[in-house]
Amino acid sequence: MSMYTTAQLLAANEQKFKFDPLFLRLFFRESYPFTTEKVYLSQIPGLVNMALYVSPIVSGEVIRSRGGSTSEFTPGYVKPKHEVNPQMTLRRLPDEDPQNLADPAYRRRRIIMQNMRDEELAIAQVEEMQAVSAVLKGKYTMTGEAFDPVEVDMGRSEENNITQSGGTEWSKRDKSTYDPTDDIEAYALNASGVVNIIVFDPKGWALF
Repeated sequence: MSMYTTAQLLAANEQKFKFDPLFLRLFFRESYPFTTEKVYLSQIPGLVNMALYVSPIVSGEVIRSRGGSTSEFTPGYVKPKHEVNPQMTLRRLPDEDPQNLADPAYRRRRIIMQNMRDEELAIAQVEEMQAVSAVLKGKYTMTGEAFDPVEVDMGRSEENNITQSGGTEWSKRDKSTYDPTDDIEAYALNASGVVNIIVFDPKGWALF
């Protein structure tokens, strides 16, 4: 645009980032702030034997108390960073009307706020990735530049991880005659915890 050219901003269309923290919303609804360098994860067995009838004149048998195990780890530090320099505040913002230009101080505030929103979204993506790995595998690994990988194992039973193979894959079944509901019920019965939510990706849903 030259100094003799006039222009008007008709519309500004901001493309939304397609992101939904589904696993965080379903399975990790609470957050726990802490002020220590390290945190502990404790696992307490959930099996409780059913009580038995005994004679009132016979002494009862002592039941062993439940124990547990504790693991320790140092949480990773996540902090995306943006740069804001004076040159950026001299240029018109994409949604700024050429006929009503803002001052550099306003542009600086706008850029900082946009960067903060993007950084929060970047952190949320890391948290969602960890949540997905924790649900699928029972553990997740923290990796990054100048950061030694740290695996956080939640101690979930390996029997909860199911792999369809040897002809049991849904993709190898005749969808018109095979009902995968029986498989799902068997998975739920054999799981060490209560199963009340099923999450499909598009490929899995197409096979169901």
